[in-house]
Amino acid sequence: MNPTENEGPTFPKRFDFREAETRIYARWIENNAFQSAYKPDGTIVDEARAQKPPFVVVIPPPNITGRLHMGHALNNTLQDVLVRAKRMDGFDALWIPGTDHAGIATQTIVKKQLDAQGIDYRTLGREEVIKRIWAWRNEYGDAILNQLRRMGCSCDWSRTRFTMDEGMSHAVRLAFSKLYDQGLIYRGKRIVNWCPVDQTALADDEVEKEDEKGKLYFIRYPFVDNPSEHLVVATTRPETLFGDTAVAIHPEHPELARHIGRQVLVPLQERVVPIIGDEHADPEKGTGCVKITPAHDPNDFEVGLRHNLEAITVMNEDASMNDIVPAKYRGMDRYVCRKEALADLEAQGLLEKTIDHVLAMGRSYRSRVPIEFRLSDQWFVKMGPLAAKALEASGYRRSGDEWTRTETPEIRLHPDRFEKVYFHWLSNIRDWCISRQIWWGHRIPAWFHRETGELIVSAETPERVAASPDEWTQDPDVLDTWFSSWLWPMSVFGWPERTPDFERYYPTSVLSTAKDILFFWVARMNFAGLHFAEKLPYQNVYLHSTIADDRGMTMSKSKGNGIDPLTLIDGATVDDLKRPVFEARPSNMKELIKRIEKNWAEGFEAVGADAMRWTLVFCITEGDNIRLSLDRFTEGRNFVTKLWNGAGRVITALDAEISSGRSSTAGDPIAPPTDEDEWLLARLDSTIRAVRSALDVFDFGGMAKALYRFVWDDFCAWALELSKTRLSSDDLAVRRGALAVMGTVLTDTLRLLHPVIPFVTEELFQRATIPMTKLGLWLDAPPESALLVRDRFPEPRRDPNPEIEGRFEILQRFVLAVRQLRAASNIPDSTRLSVAVKTIDPQARRMLEQAKAPVAFLARLDSVEFVEARSKGMAAKFDVAFELYLDLARYVDLTDEVARLQKELDKTEKELASAEATLANPNFVSRAPEDKVEAARARQTELEEKLTKLRTTFAEMSSLLSA
Repeated sequence: MNPTENEGPTFPKRFDFREAETRIYARWIENNAFQSAYKPDGTIVDEARAQKPPFVVVIPPPNITGRLHMGHALNNTLQDVLVRAKRMDGFDALWIPGTDHAGIATQTIVKKQLDAQGIDYRTLGREEVIKRIWAWRNEYGDAILNQLRRMGCSCDWSRTRFTMDEGMSHAVRLAFSKLYDQGLIYRGKRIVNWCPVDQTALADDEVEKEDEKGKLYFIRYPFVDNPSEHLVVATTRPETLFGDTAVAIHPEHPELARHIGRQVLVPLQERVVPIIGDEHADPEKGTGCVKITPAHDPNDFEVGLRHNLEAITVMNEDASMNDIVPAKYRGMDRYVCRKEALADLEAQGLLEKTIDHVLAMGRSYRSRVPIEFRLSDQWFVKMGPLAAKALEASGYRRSGDEWTRTETPEIRLHPDRFEKVYFHWLSNIRDWCISRQIWWGHRIPAWFHRETGELIVSAETPERVAASPDEWTQDPDVLDTWFSSWLWPMSVFGWPERTPDFERYYPTSVLSTAKDILFFWVARMNFAGLHFAEKLPYQNVYLHSTIADDRGMTMSKSKGNGIDPLTLIDGATVDDLKRPVFEARPSNMKELIKRIEKNWAEGFEAVGADAMRWTLVFCITEGDNIRLSLDRFTEGRNFVTKLWNGAGRVITALDAEISSGRSSTAGDPIAPPTDEDEWLLARLDSTIRAVRSALDVFDFGGMAKALYRFVWDDFCAWALELSKTRLSSDDLAVRRGALAVMGTVLTDTLRLLHPVIPFVTEELFQRATIPMTKLGLWLDAPPESALLVRDRFPEPRRDPNPEIEGRFEILQRFVLAVRQLRAASNIPDSTRLSVAVKTIDPQARRMLEQAKAPVAFLARLDSVEFVEARSKGMAAKFDVAFELYLDLARYVDLTDEVARLQKELDKTEKELASAEATLANPNFVSRAPEDKVEAARARQTELEEKLTKLRTTFAEMSSLLSA
């Protein structure tokens, strides 16, 4: 069905999102709806927008190995909200899409494919492996971008970039070369974080540290000059003792300093090492003695440099023991070696004791295995000078070693609580290890002479190398993936060239991203922008919340609690359990299958892109986490359905006006706005202000809640009911007046909602604007575009009108008071009530009399009687504008109701006592999982609130019974 053609008064009962979303997105693409005013070469394609200021967002490029997850869905929805709103507001909006080559992850995927074929990737050689990775990328690398299209993302797809495009690669090589020439990149032998699975170095930010339970081993090191005596050294890693080259004692240790200068034997190999004095040894920790293993600990490495100690590497790249260690342990996995070494130490009487110990375990962010500290030749970026520029851009000035914020910052982080975290990281920064021992990625543009060792760094192959290629070898390592990503906001516009694109669209406007890559990526982009372009890459950074499940646990594939966005959008059945809505590990697959079956048994089905997007935005709070469950997305679907049905009533009335032939020209009369119309227009203006203000400060949740209140309460629950009589009036002017207001308000509402729920609003916009235009009913200018995506964003028509909003709020509070009385008294919704009202505010009586019919409908009333005083035996609800009375004895047996309330009171008091006892148990609070403790606290609060309400109602009922 083509909604651009009038089809009479029939309006579909439901929004068929599966059909509509695909059709609508295709129409946007066909009409270049997402295109910016300029092409990359500077050619103007939209004269009007070319005169407007740009609003630019560059997508955080997802890995080409990635599949859309809830974090992607949230972040890209938020970016789309900003871009769509600014595009509608007249800006030259541009959203650049693209993907990241994801060095380690992509090479790992192709390596696994080769493993499955029985092929060792190393036998193929570097060029062939890279060729196969490119083939994989060309076949699968754009999958996640297609998934973003399915979500409705309004990127300018003609500008899609990839971090290993030739232009991007040139930018990377040039940046490396420039930093090297400026002395900001160096190569050195340093201790690095090493992943034994991926067998590559990792930057500090790629290591995730968590406290874990472990052991502390106390090992005896015999003195060389008196083997019957010994020093006791405490360590968590006994397998590294084969690399010990000293034992350190603090020079001022009151008891042990006297041993400095002696020698000890390293256990299990009897190598002689000195006892040195160094402040690294903390007298308050362990035994006061520290084993020094320069090749396997960064602090020990520094001690080794101070004392000219040998650095002995005892492990291979896969964390197996190498040929330096005694023959028995060679080839063993590090943890197998630990077990064997401890057994041998105990057998030789050299293991004094073992105690439980909590240690900060560093794990690779990708493989999740514990990292090793490894001594190797790596490339590093000096971060101190770059961080200083970023701190100055954040308003800080240095005096000596202290930084103080004295200036207005050029960049803002939202929420602003991340400012302190950002400052702490920048002011305590370490150099960045940028070399990776893999093949897929940007190869380091450095060449070594095979005989002399001479080093040349150049963005392009040096002439000397090209002239004598056999005499030179290029560094085999590639650059950290983040080294290309930190240039992303510049390189997508052609940097290092000062292209028309770069001059027009750099710096960008805002970056929205996850808070866990604030240092991986955001800070480094700031460094690169300031250093290479002398401008920050954006003025605002929005760090969105983390997605958690309904128990508060972060959603992740490893935990098996992630909700698949594509399943929410397109749906699935229980037969699709090979691709379940919950991404699961085999260990909990059975449990998750049961949960999925339960959801479908209860009628869960796909909700579409709009409902998913709405839910994600609506659930945003000021906290760190967004708690989600399938039920929350059903609420999103309900909102979309509410909008569809409410809009359908207006559109049906518009279509009926045309098909009836009673009104067909713009010249027909339109009645002036009624009080109800003025109230609705005032509420619309207030909502427009609230939405605009919320967007300005990135309060997405606040924006959604303002929209929800207007759509659900003001428009659907009130305006539609208040306009019912006029929409069916025999008076042409009255009828057209109601249609003009309702149609105009509906259209502006769709404009406000479009950035969040673009598909359903575009569909309704087409259905509403055509009859509105035919009938000549616009209260102001007609739409500027046939497509909502390119139409204008609403602005308030008038100054705020709190007086009329306040008057109509009286009606809303009155209906709510009736509903509360009904619920507290356990009166069924189907029972129509007769109530009495004493008005305190003179406006209250006038408003109630004028809106008697819709109020009676909304509150399920038979009659409303105005009285001067409360009669004996009547229940009451008090408001500043009125007092509401209800003769409960007409609707309930007061004796039975008091008895029921007493039972409910007793039951609730027992439940509360049990909840309080649970939380008073220190073992439960300290040992139970955090989500269970939080659930228990929430339950206690819920019971306390319920008990307060029950006691109030019980007291009121008891007083009525005795009256």
